[in-house]
Amino acid sequence: MSNTMLTADAPVARTRPDFTHVSDVMLYDIARHTASLLIAELIARADAATDESDQEQWEARLRLVDEQVSALNPDDRAGLIAQNEAWDDESHALRDRA
Repeated sequence: MSNTMLTADAPVARTRPDFTHVSDVMLYDIARHTASLLIAELIARADAATDESDQEQWEARLRLVDEQVSALNPDDRAGLIAQNEAWDDESHALRDRA
């Protein structure tokens, strides 16, 4: 799992899903889906940027998320859960900040 730097403040505490009875394959799919939601938000932010500096910031974050998705290890259950939570937190923080 790669280090994640949030582009927004972390949201207030939320109830975390219980992945106890979720297969590793489904967990991998969930993480990829969460990444796609974040990617959509980052693309929207880049498109809405009012200056080149802001646009470059969002595009850089988008590239990092793409790299993180490529680096997901489907055999690392704890890593998938941690990365999914980080992406989910960032996605919620960005939407809450909008």
